[in-house]
Amino acid sequence: MRRMTPLARLALLVCAAVFAAGACAPGQGPGGQGPGGQGPGGPGPGGQGPGGQGPGGQGPANPGPPAPDRGGPDRAAAPQAPVEPDGLPLVLAPSPTARHYAMRSFSTGLTVDAGGRHWCLVLEVSTVERARSLVLCRSDDGGASWRRVAATPTAWSEFGAIQGEPTADVLHVAWAGRVGDDGFTSALYQRFDAAAGTFVGEPEVLQRGSGSQDQFGVADLGVATDRTVAVVVTTHRQPKQPPWPSGWSSGLMVRRAHGREWRGPLPLHTHRYGVWTNLQVHDGRAHATFRTSPSHSMIGYRSLALSDLGFEQDEEHEVSVRPDSGLRVANASSLLVGPFGERTVLYPAGADDRGGKGRLLVAHAAPGEPWRTEVLVDDPPLAVGNVAQEHFALVRRPGRQAIALYSKVRERHRVLYRRVLEQGRPMEPERAIARSELPDAYVRVSAMRDPRLDGPLWALVSGDGAGAALGVRAVRAPGTFTARWR
Repeated sequence: MRRMTPLARLALLVCAAVFAAGACAPGQGPGGQGPGGQGPGGPGPGGQGPGGQGPGGQGPANPGPPAPDRGGPDRAAAPQAPVEPDGLPLVLAPSPTARHYAMRSFSTGLTVDAGGRHWCLVLEVSTVERARSLVLCRSDDGGASWRRVAATPTAWSEFGAIQGEPTADVLHVAWAGRVGDDGFTSALYQRFDAAAGTFVGEPEVLQRGSGSQDQFGVADLGVATDRTVAVVVTTHRQPKQPPWPSGWSSGLMVRRAHGREWRGPLPLHTHRYGVWTNLQVHDGRAHATFRTSPSHSMIGYRSLALSDLGFEQDEEHEVSVRPDSGLRVANASSLLVGPFGERTVLYPAGADDRGGKGRLLVAHAAPGEPWRTEVLVDDPPLAVGNVAQEHFALVRRPGRQAIALYSKVRERHRVLYRRVLEQGRPMEPERAIARSELPDAYVRVSAMRDPRLDGPLWALVSGDGAGAALGVRAVRAPGTFTARWR
């Protein structure tokens, strides 16, 4: 590609700023959504409720209700200026009628089928009407090129998760969607035939919403080796049915292999809140991290034995730094369970919600050992408290290694980095793997986290504001090799 002249670059940035102002006014997503929790807000990476889960974005107050959905990215967008690509393979690009976003950083938005083909979920938000859908895209060449295959079969779909199987061309898809003429969201699940490229049967309702104050979303999904399926369902405001501990809760719905009925919900948290939940299914256990609040905000960890659906801890373990360290946490975390049962959690911490002493921290524990903490990178402007960032994620590597992918607030998310971890410890200097002239180009990272998978694809990334003009892109490992199940 020919290099842009300095004058052309200046014109691009001016046009991008105009575009961002027109398409994403304050409070409208895909970033800023209102002060609270989980409701049907915009798609963006912005802050979430006292935790924020639900079908949409959530804002930075605590606890506070979500802001009303003001349309945000549903509004007609201004014409897009030409954008210089960042060199990453394109999954879906914005169009005059729609914008596209990767799944949330705590959700499994990327998987592989039994034949080694990659699949992902992408949120498509119409810019000409109030419509949202989840698009399934497939790559047959390790993420180098992609094609659109299908979309979720509900009139309105928001965030969800997708997971494949090593021995069958079946994909498991769970998402927040509207049932029939409902004007509010429910937690849904449906199988997808990867060979035929079609959904099987009708969506199953895991938890049905009953009104604007009683809605449900999906945070994550996992599938065990014996084909047991576990889905993290999230609540919004005032769920009417027990056993939810609060209006901002997360719980597991579980179905045995070849079974027909779902068990649950099984709330993951014992304290008041349980939000932004990651799920990893490994060795017969469902592992989860989430933000919760006993007397202070913390990142909690808990595991469930799938054999008897019993929790292995009486209450969630605190894996994050405590307030007496001078640091506080935010809402988000990224969990990775390794092939030997070791657990690694990447999360932000800092002084307060205005920024200061910001950094990304890594918590790590081998089976039977206590959690310890390492500093991944200092990023002073990074804000914490009841806000959320999605610009980081963990990716599995062979053995006991992991890769941290992240961008930095102080660089306005213009550079994507990688750093190798060995048993939770940074092992080498960070390396820049992609750059863009547009701000907020890498504000969301949705990674390949299944401990059973080796492959050439690490993650999907997408931007916000001006950075959203780059679309959804794929981040690939160096070299050429095919995906395989362990």
